[in-house]
Amino acid sequence: MRLRSHVLLVLVSIVGTGLLIACRSGSAPSASGPASSTAAAGSGAPAANAPLTKLTVSYPEGGAHLPLWYAKEKGIFQKNGLNVDLQGLGGGPPAMAALLSNQTQFADITGSVVTAANGAGSDVVVLATLDPVYPYVLEVPADIKSANDLKGKGIAVRAFGDATDVAARVALQKLNLVPDKDVKIQAVNSEGARVAAVEAGQICCTVAQPQDQLVLEPQGYHVLVDFSTLGLLNAQGVIAAQRSYINANKATVQAFMDSLVQAIAAEKDDKPGSVAIIKTYLKLDDKAATVLYDYFVGKVIPSNPAVSAAQFVDGTAVLATQNDKLKGFDMAKYVDTSFLQNAVAKGNKR
Repeated sequence: MRLRSHVLLVLVSIVGTGLLIACRSGSAPSASGPASSTAAAGSGAPAANAPLTKLTVSYPEGGAHLPLWYAKEKGIFQKNGLNVDLQGLGGGPPAMAALLSNQTQFADITGSVVTAANGAGSDVVVLATLDPVYPYVLEVPADIKSANDLKGKGIAVRAFGDATDVAARVALQKLNLVPDKDVKIQAVNSEGARVAAVEAGQICCTVAQPQDQLVLEPQGYHVLVDFSTLGLLNAQGVIAAQRSYINANKATVQAFMDSLVQAIAAEKDDKPGSVAIIKTYLKLDDKAATVLYDYFVGKVIPSNPAVSAAQFVDGTAVLATQNDKLKGFDMAKYVDTSFLQNAVAKGNKR
């Protein structure tokens, strides 16, 4: 039975950027200090007839999440003793609600959502980052040829404080433009609405997924900025879990991180298999799936998906403009790199 059919009643609302969470199963745990720095070294491959550990893991749409899909479809999770149910809950508040109510054990989620939850008193630890750069392009019409041509124009993003919004704001600053002064940032609050708004002439430009180029560029649009090339740190595709779960299940957490690292290595050597998986999960044709593979595997997903508090700084700064509790909020005590380090070390020995 899929997660949505039996999820506990969870109310998640974002007021400004504060995350308020009420769960029938109890309140979220409060922050209790630095993440554990000691991960289980791993017990090696499970016995042939050992029962698999069941996990439910949420993920958003987008090519950066290929490692989870690949690990599932190619049996990597199973080889590491895991029976993983992947649930497409997105990277926003619903995914966080499921994590905090113990309906999922891991979330592949947007970093700003983790920051907001921890700022509101939760204790969610980040273990890896699949998108350490912004995986977007800025699509603009033919008459916009430089950053200065953006002055007085507008850029469509999905929602305030989400990855598209943070990407647009930090990129504009990098281009010496002031967001909401030189260039209007317009939230459309729907994934597909960004491209639709541009096609309808409601706004000139949009933060776009690479596959959106296939829709817009035949109509005369072009890429003005590839955000992945700007050298900006990003916390997206963040692998997160509650600290209480990590502390109680270190061997399982290690097995999950081992699987993630192994899947990243394998997908880089298996373009045909990876493209087929992207087609299945995102319901794309061969051309679009290939564009996503080339962009995300080539430019975005690192072999070592290391996480750091610095990746959360820009997103936190944007959220703090509407939430005083997040001013100066530091994610450092919610970062645990030990499981990933163990996984990478074991991978280097194979």
